[in-house]
Amino acid sequence: MKKTSSYLALCCALSLASTGYAEEYEGLEEIVVTATKRSESLQEVGLSVTALTSAEIEDMGMDDYLDFAVRVPNLGTAYQADGRFDANAPAIRGVFGSGDAASAATTGFYIDDVPVSVALHPRVIDLERIEVLRGPQGSLYGARSMGGTIRLITQQPSLTENYGSIHSSISSVTDGGINNLIDGSINVPVVEDVLGLRVAAYSGSNSGIYDRVYQPTWTNLQTNQVFANPNPAFRKNEDTDDEDFWGGQIFAKWQVTDALTITPKFMYQKIEADGLPFADVDSEETTQVRFFDSEEPGEDEWWIGSVVLNLDVNKGSFTSTTAYYERETDEAEEEHTFLDFIYGAAVGIPITPLESVLRTTSEYENFSHETRFTSSLEGKVNFTVGVFYADNEFVRGYPTALQVGADAALAAAGGPPVPGIVPGDLIFITNQPEDVEEMAVFGEVTLDVSDKISVTVGGRWYETEVDFSAVSDGFANGGPSAFSGSQKENGFNPKVMVSADVSDQVNLYASAAKGFRIGGVNGQISPTLCGAEIAALNLNPAALRSYDSDDLWSYEVGVKSNLADNRVAINASVFMIDWNDTLQNIRLACGFQFSTNVGDAESRGAEVEISAAPVDGLYLSLGVGYTDTEVKGSRGFPGFANGDEISGVPDMTATATAQYVFPLVDDWNGRLRLDANHYGESTSQNNNVIRERDSWSAVNVRAGITNESWDITLFADNLTDERANLGDNRSIAAETPSRSRIVTNRPRTIGLEARYHF
Repeated sequence: MKKTSSYLALCCALSLASTGYAEEYEGLEEIVVTATKRSESLQEVGLSVTALTSAEIEDMGMDDYLDFAVRVPNLGTAYQADGRFDANAPAIRGVFGSGDAASAATTGFYIDDVPVSVALHPRVIDLERIEVLRGPQGSLYGARSMGGTIRLITQQPSLTENYGSIHSSISSVTDGGINNLIDGSINVPVVEDVLGLRVAAYSGSNSGIYDRVYQPTWTNLQTNQVFANPNPAFRKNEDTDDEDFWGGQIFAKWQVTDALTITPKFMYQKIEADGLPFADVDSEETTQVRFFDSEEPGEDEWWIGSVVLNLDVNKGSFTSTTAYYERETDEAEEEHTFLDFIYGAAVGIPITPLESVLRTTSEYENFSHETRFTSSLEGKVNFTVGVFYADNEFVRGYPTALQVGADAALAAAGGPPVPGIVPGDLIFITNQPEDVEEMAVFGEVTLDVSDKISVTVGGRWYETEVDFSAVSDGFANGGPSAFSGSQKENGFNPKVMVSADVSDQVNLYASAAKGFRIGGVNGQISPTLCGAEIAALNLNPAALRSYDSDDLWSYEVGVKSNLADNRVAINASVFMIDWNDTLQNIRLACGFQFSTNVGDAESRGAEVEISAAPVDGLYLSLGVGYTDTEVKGSRGFPGFANGDEISGVPDMTATATAQYVFPLVDDWNGRLRLDANHYGESTSQNNNVIRERDSWSAVNVRAGITNESWDITLFADNLTDERANLGDNRSIAAETPSRSRIVTNRPRTIGLEARYHF
């Protein structure tokens, strides 16, 4: 499905991306970011950053990752891992890598100063701002930030003010039912000027849009004969992908002395889903034709406990963050369609379909600690230095998956002397733990060469160790298997940046930086199901059990400007990335997958962000990103030949906003808002096939009334009901040929929300 880019033309007419605005509309608001681990104006930091303020988050009605991802030029969204909860694999500036291992991500993801898995689905509530840092952040943020870093920064407790808010929304989604959400936060100075407490909580549900219907026939893949489904028919099961979610956070701030502050925090979230939200074959298809009305539930539960200590001294401040992050997921899918394909097409012994539900689980446990010192010297030199340690345990498991009756049915269908080939009816079981330990020393030093020119030099020395093992069994695994191993490496990631204040309104910068990603381990590749395919590709299964780290150099030149008496801001940058030993995920037609170093690659492109407040009450913004990726030095893996583009990366991203706030009556204002986004063409890779993904565009509109206490808004998200192809999902096990599963966005959603501040 391909639609015109008329929305993009509308975007350009209005203007794009986001630098923020003040409620008083007296020009553009100054946004202070901590991207470099010190507070700096967004317009002065020598780095390509998109920052979304709390006002922007509320005014746009952001709830989850995709809501803000479409606001960031050159942030690609791809969903190409297994299941729903580990599928998200964002790519910044074309640096994309899919997979669900602890070390697979190319984009760092942080909640405050705590690193979490990039596939996390946190609700966007009670945030001070969102920062998206483009380009490798290897010096300050380390591994897995080789493409960039996403930071969700929460509101801090106040020691002096009592205040809070409550927010609720109700909406209806096309092809589904009713969505609802309620959330709120409150700040209490327990002991004024000494101890503050902030609490936030939320609960809601999203209606499913997919309906499961009975499949009345099945086809013998050897003879092409069509037979009636012998299993009982079932009534249409509507909205099978319903989900409920809830969570919250409690955050304290203790001013121990004038110099020492301690801030402990606890966050929690749980999602319970009834089924998998994937379209069959076509992103517009909401019917799932199945033999069995099998339950396919999923759960995602995580929590973070952290303590931050801030100590101000004469020449700067120490910041120490210690955190523990734990996450567990559990998902299920009925897999008979893929098993039928294997029995009929690969083994050559078709049988009447038998129900088989496969589960997959993942467990994350991450301890991290960082202590850094940030100077505040009066001379020409300032610096940040720190130490970092993390121990990340990740366990991918497939509990015992049976297909009751399969062994006997295969034996009967084969006839003498063919015995059953699924002993104990065991299809698959595996347990694959991986432990990644990382130590690092990092720092950056900035020298003011003159009143207008400064030079920043930094780097990060790191040492990593990966320990892994895997124990697997079952028909799909080719029988029992076990292996283990360890990888160690160390290195140094340098960075250099030069910035120049051309005038009070224009700043230029140029930088070169290195980023890296830790190596890791693959699971067993079944010799029974994949042997012929592996042999045809001239691959060594033993050599594919682990993969090496990859790294890149990024070169960037940018400009930041505040013009027209602070009513127009224009930020732009161009970049070139040399990517060595590019790590990508290869999905075989046999149903198994592995990560490997496919060769070298290049990525080139640019971003432009414009924001304007031309008259009081009117805010306009425009952001455009362009990325061109190309494989170089290919090692012959399918889908990664010389000249191919990197899968999952749109060639263009664009976003626009127009908002007008005007006096209405008494102390009430009216507000009209339009947000639009455009994602260009890209590709995805599955079953050794490269697939084209069409461009897509979406428009959100909002109209409301506001005063100092109330904000009441009518909204229509995805007004034109665009059904985008966000990626091919293997789901729990594998993709059955001719039945791809497509991750898509939410259909048109119309609703009402209200927010009360007190």
